[in-house]
Amino acid sequence: MTYDIQSENDFITGPYLVVRVPEDKVDYHALYTIQTDCPDFIVPFNHKSINGQVELVYKTGSQSKLQYFSGELSPREYAELWKSLLEPLLECGDWFMAPDSFVMNTDYLFYDKNNKSIKYVYIPSTERNPENNEFIELAVDVSKMMTVSDAALENKVLRAIIKDFNPVGFLGMLKDHVSEKNVKTGSISYAEMSRDSRAFEAMEVSESLNSAWDHKEDIVVDIRSSKKEEQNAGDVASRGYRFFGGKRKKETKPNIMQPTPLPVIIKNDKKVEPVEFTQNISFVTDGSGLRYIGRSSLPPFIQILIEDGQIFTVGRFDAAVGKKQSNFEFDKKTKAVSRRHAAIERDDEGYKIIDLSSSAGTFVNDKKLQPNTPVRLEAGNRVSFGNSGADYVWEVS
Repeated sequence: MTYDIQSENDFITGPYLVVRVPEDKVDYHALYTIQTDCPDFIVPFNHKSINGQVELVYKTGSQSKLQYFSGELSPREYAELWKSLLEPLLECGDWFMAPDSFVMNTDYLFYDKNNKSIKYVYIPSTERNPENNEFIELAVDVSKMMTVSDAALENKVLRAIIKDFNPVGFLGMLKDHVSEKNVKTGSISYAEMSRDSRAFEAMEVSESLNSAWDHKEDIVVDIRSSKKEEQNAGDVASRGYRFFGGKRKKETKPNIMQPTPLPVIIKNDKKVEPVEFTQNISFVTDGSGLRYIGRSSLPPFIQILIEDGQIFTVGRFDAAVGKKQSNFEFDKKTKAVSRRHAAIERDDEGYKIIDLSSSAGTFVNDKKLQPNTPVRLEAGNRVSFGNSGADYVWEVS
């Protein structure tokens, strides 16, 4: 299923997405059920008929892209991430929804900070993808975004994705693996492995991911379901679009998002390691980034080394979490800067900055940004994280 998804912005309500579906292609059964009782795993939307089409408007203003929260997770967080991605596909039949009407693209996968949950964009259309392999492609993308400190778990997940994928079996494997770790069966964690062993595991995972990506067209999702589940699924199951049956589960999902590690840039066939800044650094480096304007002890320069399509996140260190969550983190005592404050994204036109629903806001030239709304950065722009002196000027190398 392929539809043109347009990104728009409203001064009052913030960013939103627009999709138009021909009236004769609309799945009205799912549409009216969702409008009556919208499940918590999809982005809410409104609809109206215009010139033979149904226009769907998705309100994304309160959610940030999942991409802004990527990075290394603990084994339990990693398992919860995959659970939150899969369970909507297993439960959607309760709303007469079909798994292959979910938009399987990380660009349209959102994270609700208030409810700490992942949300999909769902298009109620009767058009289907007969090969049902879109989730495999999404899973490969998520595997590249999210890593885990346990190499054995990462390898298990990868192998399960690229070979005989079964949603229920996949979730069972995750549950069993985390349970084994909890009872300390003697298995070696990633941190306890030797340097050579970790390098080998990382290389194996990387090669498998690349192989999966190159041959993703050959992978087909297994959507077998039992006779009882087919009877309960009604019209959706009779068309063969339901993964597995299951009752709706109301539970609060934990905060599982962590940051993307600092990227490694290759220039002129040489590896350039990015610099991590702390409050104690007193020197300044060259390159694109943010230069401090003030006299306090805040970092004088935040260097941003990212390529097209990559993201750099800015936040504040949280001692309660105990590990890094953003590419750059201010000291834990820095006022008005949120733990997850803002993201800077690069594309072929330059750089954009996005406020991640921070408490005190992000400002460009003293104008407060709408949360989750990209704003283009130009050389000389004044960027403020909060309103307590974390003021910088944007410079482009």
